[in-house]
Amino acid sequence: MERNIRLERLLPYPHEQVWQAISDQRILGSWFMPNDLVPKLGEAFTFQMKPQRGWDGLTYCEIIELEAGKRIAFTYQGEATGEKALACANIHSRNADKVGKSIFTKLDTVLSFTLTPEYTCGGVEQTTLVMEHTGFKGPRLMVVSLIMGYGWGKVLRRLSSTLESETQNAAPMASGLARE
Repeated sequence: MERNIRLERLLPYPHEQVWQAISDQRILGSWFMPNDLVPKLGEAFTFQMKPQRGWDGLTYCEIIELEAGKRIAFTYQGEATGEKALACANIHSRNADKVGKSIFTKLDTVLSFTLTPEYTCGGVEQTTLVMEHTGFKGPRLMVVSLIMGYGWGKVLRRLSSTLESETQNAAPMASGLARE
């Protein structure tokens, strides 16, 4: 019994900009979690958040696939109760918390991002992003994957907001340089 999460988004940004957002620790930390990522095959790194109910705030990772500009995949491991998944998905209710407390499990999964450049009829570059979080095996992790799937939708909306913000911040600098 295994369940995987797969989300696909067409983002109106060039693939190099999206790549930067998933491979640069500062930008990745702004929309996902603070981290010490160095995009190098075999490199270990950690996502770290403030500890929450049922979670010490640490997710341990190692880059297992890397094709610059196209794909990054890493192990995604930690220990948590279901409360952690609920907290990350911003789901709070007495009944959900009660169910979440009863789920304690080790998370030993793989998270990957794959980018494909796409072009509009007018030649404007966009990017198809495929996010896959795989390896949720057994009944407990199946429940965790359902909760995390909901949370991933929210996280990818934050990615879109970050990309928009990065674009707006870069535009005044570019126009200022053009005037000089």
